[in-house]
Amino acid sequence: MTITLYQNSLVTLEDAQCYFDERYDSADWYALEETEQEKLLISASKKISRLDFVGTPKQPSQPLAFPRDYELPQDIKDAVCEEAYSLINSQDNDIHKKNIENNISSISLGAGSVSYNTTALNSDDNQLSSSTARYLVKKWVKKGYPINFS
Repeated sequence: MTITLYQNSLVTLEDAQCYFDERYDSADWYALEETEQEKLLISASKKISRLDFVGTPKQPSQPLAFPRDYELPQDIKDAVCEEAYSLINSQDNDIHKKNIENNISSISLGAGSVSYNTTALNSDDNQLSSSTARYLVKKWVKKGYPINFS
């Protein structure tokens, strides 16, 4: 799969390589083949594009959240790289993640039990795996709800 900027990814492979050249702990990234790196960047871009960013998209039917009526911030590019990196070791077989995705709010086994705060876990703040990516996009995401006074 090839990256096409703003069609399937918010960053190029070259952008990501520059980012990871300056990141301290990026050995896992460099252990991957370029095709795997591209897939991670594409997946991370799609996850980040699900967020409701401030501003208006340049085209109403564009596949990703950017380009917008402002230049793509470095924070968003960095967040894509951080989210891609976090996906390398994500636990797709994590039973708790599967329970939350299946709308299970609690489980009891014998004397033990686990409860999930599904409201908090399904909020926009928790749609990204990387806490660093969440921090980087936070100031670019809309807060509150629009009110129409007409």
